[in-house]
Amino acid sequence: MENSKYDVIVGLEIHIQTKTNSKMFCTCPTGYFQKEPNTHVCPVCLGLPGALPVPNKRALELCILMGLATNCDIAPEIHFDRKHYFYPDLPKGYQISQYKKPICSNGHVELSNSTVEIERIHQEEDVAKSTHHIETDTNKEYSLIDYNKSGVPLIEIVTKPCIRSGEQAKEYATRIRQIARYLNISDADMEKGQMRCEPNISVQKKGMWEQKGEEIVPIGKYKLNAKIEIKNIGSITAVEKSINYEVNRLIEALETNKEIIQQTRGWNANKNMTEFQRSKETSDDYRYMAEPDIPIIETSKENIEEISSEIVELPHERINRYMNKHMLSEYDANVLSTDRDVAIFYDNLFIGLDKHLKDTPTSAKLASNCITGTLFAWLNEKDISISKANLDIADLVQWNLALHSKEITKNKAEELLKESLNNNKNLSDLLDNFRKQSEKSAGNLTDIVKDVISQNEKAVKDFKDGNNASVGFLIGQVMQKTQGSADPNEARSILMKELE
Repeated sequence: MENSKYDVIVGLEIHIQTKTNSKMFCTCPTGYFQKEPNTHVCPVCLGLPGALPVPNKRALELCILMGLATNCDIAPEIHFDRKHYFYPDLPKGYQISQYKKPICSNGHVELSNSTVEIERIHQEEDVAKSTHHIETDTNKEYSLIDYNKSGVPLIEIVTKPCIRSGEQAKEYATRIRQIARYLNISDADMEKGQMRCEPNISVQKKGMWEQKGEEIVPIGKYKLNAKIEIKNIGSITAVEKSINYEVNRLIEALETNKEIIQQTRGWNANKNMTEFQRSKETSDDYRYMAEPDIPIIETSKENIEEISSEIVELPHERINRYMNKHMLSEYDANVLSTDRDVAIFYDNLFIGLDKHLKDTPTSAKLASNCITGTLFAWLNEKDISISKANLDIADLVQWNLALHSKEITKNKAEELLKESLNNNKNLSDLLDNFRKQSEKSAGNLTDIVKDVISQNEKAVKDFKDGNNASVGFLIGQVMQKTQGSADPNEARSILMKELE
């Protein structure tokens, strides 16, 4: 957000539930979504006296994997700490987390036109889910707690205060979600609470502050304005909206000489505004201490090498390859790279086409158009992913080649593809039938044109009276009689000859 007097300074915290079978410190299953409340629990995740935590190895590996994918340094030792606070969703009275010694630190993520610096990625456990209700008879408020989510592995990814707009924060959050999905670290489904975003926002006068490491500091006698945290944002779009709203609110406060108080706010999606929740805690309020029940865990070079073998080509790398080697537009490259399954499907379709065409830009554009056009429209209509659709690469290669050689019109090609998808028919068989019909039509196309002329006297008269639009109608009638198998250019040529 542009303002001539102020700079926007945002640090973004992203919490992601990692994809493990069991919880962070016990063997309870993690698949809690839509399960009966308090059925995935045990003494450890309920915080009962005497229960001891045992770290989940796979969760730690996934945390390190995210660190490697975001260019972080990986610590040689893993230290856990206790973060104390007393809310109903935390039965122990503390959360097992990490404080001064995170597993991953000093990373960065490349965006389209900027770089976001990552301060740390650390491992912790999730908390329980609170739901708030009102008694119908007494109108009294009460809360219920479901501990199924308590103890699910959670990684927290914290940026330095280097983000300068809601738009940049949205792009960064989108990229982090893509990385998590590409590497199968998490499904990062925000509707299911598997990914949550929390921006820290401040607005400072231009030229009166500077960034030193992980902190912003005042220049001279300038007093920094307080920062605001927005908790538990549940959609990528709301990240941008909430930041933009809060920046406007803060600037308005500064312009009217109102005091800005450090606080935690929530995003109300129905009202499109942030709302006060509580005064913001500082790290001192959490009274961090070393976790006495978990020993220090060493990470060897062999461990790191084994985990790094899970790294695949990441979204920004694919985008660069598609733009530089395949000559795709930035828009097409971004669309195809959003989902790894889509990107893999595109790569396979491109390879199949390029074996025949030996023309990289043409093969790339054909494959891109096929996926982002008809296929995406059909997948969205059916609400299924490309990996779950019954799509045959070899058939789609032949379909694209027929379209490219103008053996088939675009409309007819889309009609055959939709028929194949909707009725589970073999696309190659449909193409073969089309070719047979086309050969049959080509032999008697002149006769078909003559029939159309004789059956549409009004359109013929309109043409002779100077209405050229009637030609399109007549060609349409020819295409209908040939079931779309005729070459429309050849049909037009014969039609004009007969009309004249």
